[in-house]
Amino acid sequence: MIVLKAVLASKDREYISAWLDFVQGSPSGSSIRFTAFSQWEAFRDHMNEQEGRELPDLVIAEPEFLNSWLSHGGETSGIPWLMLSEGLDEVDEDKRLMKYQPLPTLMDAVLNACRQPRRKKTHRPGQETLSIGVVSASGGSGKTAVAMHMAKQLGLAGYAVLYLNLETLDSSMPFLEKGLSRSGQRTLDAETGLSRLLYDLKVGRKESGKQGQAQSSSKGVDGYVLRHEVLKSDVFWPLSNRKELLQMSREDTKSLIRYLADCGQYDVLILDGDSGWDGRSEGIFDAADAFVWLVEDDISSMHRWGQWIQHMERTWPDLHESVLDRARFIVNKYRDSVINALPRPDLHLDAVLPYIPSWKQLSQEEVMLSSPIFQREVKRLCAMIVQDGEEELKQTGRIQKGDGWSL
Repeated sequence: MIVLKAVLASKDREYISAWLDFVQGSPSGSSIRFTAFSQWEAFRDHMNEQEGRELPDLVIAEPEFLNSWLSHGGETSGIPWLMLSEGLDEVDEDKRLMKYQPLPTLMDAVLNACRQPRRKKTHRPGQETLSIGVVSASGGSGKTAVAMHMAKQLGLAGYAVLYLNLETLDSSMPFLEKGLSRSGQRTLDAETGLSRLLYDLKVGRKESGKQGQAQSSSKGVDGYVLRHEVLKSDVFWPLSNRKELLQMSREDTKSLIRYLADCGQYDVLILDGDSGWDGRSEGIFDAADAFVWLVEDDISSMHRWGQWIQHMERTWPDLHESVLDRARFIVNKYRDSVINALPRPDLHLDAVLPYIPSWKQLSQEEVMLSSPIFQREVKRLCAMIVQDGEEELKQTGRIQKGDGWSL
């Protein structure tokens, strides 16, 4: 298990004592270790001694501690931080942690803000990356929101995760851009990562003379991807040239997914594709190990779901059977009960995800990734998918018994 390291700085010793007592008795206490300070000099010396050591995953401090540390190199250290505030400080809302609130709420905020140590997965014979496609027959079903929440929850659970958006019109950008810009990674190379990788893969296939065979994945993807701390995952900066996505074929998409899976750096790939029928969709259907297929409880969404399955059945009957075996059908934006009939007798529902009314009036992008109710249900969904993936990999001999997934 990955143990996170946090630094807590407050002049109030009783507050520190209450916090540490709670952590010691909390179920999540085993996953995080706190080092606490009530005096500036001790806090300063501790932070100055970090050179050559493994850095903390989060600093939580009152303004007089935090501002002094930030002005003396903390701002460029790369260590995430939260200001322990009583509400009067001028600081971005996502960096403010209200000092007096229920301790379980404080702990959830801390765990979400921690930098998840990036675990480089060692690619071992017999073990593969689990790729999960998040799909829907209808636009506006919440596909990107679910995909990003899954990436975040799996990242928080300690998995090495890559979120890949292949939508023609990328709807993830408003939620990702602020975090990427704050990280200081916004460079020309970073913004062209996916474009360069697609080009390199095409060149590799051309040189090999074998369709679908990419260059060796031994060099990994570090030169193409960015780390998104809020999402707890690696991401690609969204493509700015729509033509590159529109021209992606079924084989291009499969080659990309295979390369990302075979590079050995990730436990899970989250694949967020279009709601239309195109080469990218076909590639995801071919390559993904599992699917989260979203539907909404309305007549139009149910009808489109049935039409999509019927088209697949008539056009690619073998793929149709395979997709049904790998898919988990989920009602998103669920409100108390499902009132519409399913479009076909061979379809079923596996789970539901709640409707979050406040998302209709989003004014801050990061709020969408911070709903406790939605996070709880997505965590359950991730556990179901990962456990299913473990069983499938064991049955096919792709992992050894004992190498199982856990959440």
